[in-house]
Amino acid sequence: MTSGIGHLTSGIGDLAGRIGDLAGGIGVRLRDAARTRLPLGPTRPPADAPATRVAVARARRRRRRAVLAAVTVTGLVAALAYASRSPAPPSNRETSPVAAPSDQAPDQAPDQAPADPVSPGGPLLDVDLAPLPGALSLTALGTRDWRHWGGTGADSFHRKAGGTGEIQDPGGERLEHNAGACDLQWTDGTPTARQEGTRAGVFQRGAGKSFTLGVAGSGDLRTVRLFVGTFSAGARLDLTLSSGGDPVVREVALAAGDRFYQYVIRFRAAPGERLLIKWQALTVTGAQNDGVALQAVTVS
Repeated sequence: MTSGIGHLTSGIGDLAGRIGDLAGGIGVRLRDAARTRLPLGPTRPPADAPATRVAVARARRRRRRAVLAAVTVTGLVAALAYASRSPAPPSNRETSPVAAPSDQAPDQAPDQAPADPVSPGGPLLDVDLAPLPGALSLTALGTRDWRHWGGTGADSFHRKAGGTGEIQDPGGERLEHNAGACDLQWTDGTPTARQEGTRAGVFQRGAGKSFTLGVAGSGDLRTVRLFVGTFSAGARLDLTLSSGGDPVVREVALAAGDRFYQYVIRFRAAPGERLLIKWQALTVTGAQNDGVALQAVTVS
């Protein structure tokens, strides 16, 4: 746009120069004509003098018009030239600096802060029935604690030396047996430090008789293995948490003969709470020694 204004200014300047030259030439010719045709001194003008004066007056008017036109064009050219040279007025509006692009990933949103470390969950209780192999190590299964009943009398028991003491047994009337289906072993016991394999245990006669045990909670998940049996009886396993909640129940139908089971119990209870275990005879076939048996329990 500035280039176009420059060309326009140059053209107007040339036009003004030409008009000025034309006006100057007209003025010179009129002065020459006046000197030639109008004699000096108080002489009487010729008969055609009026016509000459009219022509001179017209010439003067044309010259004034030409001068005015030249002045007007010159002023216009000066105004255009000033406008083309004047810089644009500065803007008073402040602009914010534009941040340079970055490859850095955006910061994490406040509502996506890293999660807290996982805390222990709420109460939990379930149970599965596992097969019994020919031999089991109470030392390997009871990494926290274990207990075995019988072997040296109906009131005898062995436990893990240095165990946590989580297993609670209120005791009661019991009889000893040596009819287990699995050899139980240990290498960290007391009062007998080492056992290569025993099938001893304790039992109770008659329907309605039971064993009750407890395992202390710690807030962490625990695995308890319970080794029990029936002698020609039907039985039921009741598991509950001392804090409440629905019990877990497993039943064994009445059948003749000796049967032994390994129940794998998983539970979680708060410190001060307990897992409560009850193994009870529901019915018996009627023989003298029919009832329920208890051999061992481990905690890991």
